[in-house]
Amino acid sequence: MLALLSLLACAHDTDATAAPTLAFVAPLDGAVVTADTAVAVSLLVEDFGLESPAKHNEGVPEGYVVLRVDGVDAETLADTQTEVVLAAGAHTLEAELFYVDGDALEPAVVASIGVTAE
Repeated sequence: MLALLSLLACAHDTDATAAPTLAFVAPLDGAVVTADTAVAVSLLVEDFGLESPAKHNEGVPEGYVVLRVDGVDAETLADTQTEVVLAAGAHTLEAELFYVDGDALEPAVVASIGVTAE
């Protein structure tokens, strides 16, 4: 899936003209997925650049996504695409943006969906 990234040139301690947003593109909220197989996860991040936590460009709002499955950190992403394997049952997928230095955005930018693996 095509992931859209938009960079906005400002540091996280300055005024931003557009607030970053984060949303799940796939799977959709309420989706039923196949248990014990890789499920593609695709995110849409706008007004925030994704970068490895090992890198940092001063003056550019960028960072990474923490993906959680059922409240447990599953992966740190510098991209909008990944896969997760889910056991049978109901699950919550949550993604949250963090600045590259590990600071959470204020207010927090979080997306959450529920899926069922059968």
